[in-house]
Amino acid sequence: MYNDDVKTITITIPDELDAEAAAEAKRRGISKSELIRRGLATLLPDYDTQSAEDPWHELAGFASKGAMAEPGEIDRVVYDL
Repeated sequence: MYNDDVKTITITIPDELDAEAAAEAKRRGISKSELIRRGLATLLPDYDTQSAEDPWHELAGFASKGAMAEPGEIDRVVYDL
């Protein structure tokens, strides 16, 4: 997923943020490092997100930047309401 040009860094964050990051990473089934990489990739517009994002993201067909859906809109499309 990542090339050989990686760097280990140390960051300082509050205990509460660390605990929330650990819980979210566990919920997603990824490491805290991967969670932080994904978060940084969303904030850095020039970063090659192909290498950092969930590979299913592009296949999902939604959640693109700026994409909006009204409440119930997805149900109308999916269930032909």
